[in-house]
Amino acid sequence: MHIGEGDFDGFLSKMDYIVKTIKDDKVQEFRWFQEKASYIKDKMLFDYAILGIDRSFIIIAALIDFIFETISGEEKKSRYYFPIIVRKNSFDDSCLAIYDGGDCVYGVYDAVDDVEYIRCLDDILRSGRKIEFKSGSRLKPYMILNHDIYSSKRLNNKSSNSLTLLSKNEIVKTFRRMANGMNPDLEMTYMLRKYGFHDVQDIRGYFLYDDGKGTIYTLSMFSQYIENVEDMWQYTQKYLKELLKKYDGSDFVSFVYKNCGDYIGEVKKIAELIANMHIKLSLINEGNFGVLEPDESNIDEIINQIISNFNLLLDYMKNQDYSGDVESLIKEIMDDKNLLMESIENIKSLSPYFGKYLRCHGDLHLEQLLKKEDGYILIDFEGEPTKPISERSRHMSPLKDVAGMIRSFDYAAYSQFFAHKENGEDGIDLEKVENLLSAWATVITNVFVESYVNLIDEHDADLIPDEKYITAILALFKLDKAVFEAIYEVNNRPSWFKIPLKGIIECIDELKNISSLEVYNG
Repeated sequence: MHIGEGDFDGFLSKMDYIVKTIKDDKVQEFRWFQEKASYIKDKMLFDYAILGIDRSFIIIAALIDFIFETISGEEKKSRYYFPIIVRKNSFDDSCLAIYDGGDCVYGVYDAVDDVEYIRCLDDILRSGRKIEFKSGSRLKPYMILNHDIYSSKRLNNKSSNSLTLLSKNEIVKTFRRMANGMNPDLEMTYMLRKYGFHDVQDIRGYFLYDDGKGTIYTLSMFSQYIENVEDMWQYTQKYLKELLKKYDGSDFVSFVYKNCGDYIGEVKKIAELIANMHIKLSLINEGNFGVLEPDESNIDEIINQIISNFNLLLDYMKNQDYSGDVESLIKEIMDDKNLLMESIENIKSLSPYFGKYLRCHGDLHLEQLLKKEDGYILIDFEGEPTKPISERSRHMSPLKDVAGMIRSFDYAAYSQFFAHKENGEDGIDLEKVENLLSAWATVITNVFVESYVNLIDEHDADLIPDEKYITAILALFKLDKAVFEAIYEVNNRPSWFKIPLKGIIECIDELKNISSLEVYNG
């Protein structure tokens, strides 16, 4: 691709205008676009670089600022890495924008799954060639391993980033929402491999956007593609669908123990994997790793975060219409609001008993576990992608990861309930379906927590709170997760809003439970 830029001069001179014409509805269809419930007021080109050019197409690395208005009327800005490929006189349903340049009509497309873009990145990575952006900033490639590629295709579009499968067992992961710093997914995966934890992907190389003034953004990385059966979310949905077919009308909990021995075995192995990951992370004393003793400021931080997010959730819920069962859940939460605030404030007295803080996964759930024939692989260590990297790279309690898995079991149960309800399948009535799936989530959660705690206690019991305090402290981390989920669902997936609301209520019940409250006075 050595053709001169003159072939696309007319297009490049109108880049600012063309970015504004990118179709909002097309952008909001992308899984990685995180402001689906917000109104896009404007789009502005922040910076761009030409990665490759030919007579029929040009590949551009664009950084685009999206200005949007939230449900509450607040105006916000998010910057996205938006690689595009522009083709002459080529249009189909995936076209994001069309520009008529007079002599030629250009079609603008998302480039991440286009083999020309992937070849271009691979060439830049292997050559070590730095690419200059219009602003003077640079795209810098860093190669760790040396391989070759030939073709590409899109993986399922469930990620908050973009995943493109290469022919030689590799994935290009594109970090869409730009955040200042080294992405934790890259950093954590690399360090775990380096220190002998091999249940993660290997990394071939990565790309940084460097403004030359101390600000860097991680744009993408080439990592190992793991041959897997499916992720544990997919596996669990299929499993639960079959479980419902077997239900014989017996006691829910007894039925789960009798019929879910194989899944319980899987959960014990997963608990062991996560415990071993935390133990390994606690032993790394390089860079921003190692173990810290949490103090009152750390506890204040999570409590203040819960309170702030809870109040934000209340704002989002105003003037909205909900179904009867959701309205009932909201009323129950509002009735217990003062008790909830008092209970989480009381947990401050437990700050000496929180265990240790270390680098953790940060956004652990069933989709982050790939099931192989002989085990599992942990993926996506970037933490919660809506938060800044400085926050995602902090040390935290390993109970945050435990809470993430617990919430994911709950989500899996209700996802199957909604699927059963929507498909109108015959058999047991919906109330029994919901109760059975809730019983399954409770049993699986108990097995997971017990297995995890026992394994940690065998190696380094000080990493987590002891038995006397763990229920109350774990409830705090589950509440933090459930409130965060509720904000996401009310903005992006209202039909699932019920799931985190029920999670919040369960946490309130645990925090106000007599056995938990005794901890505060003990």
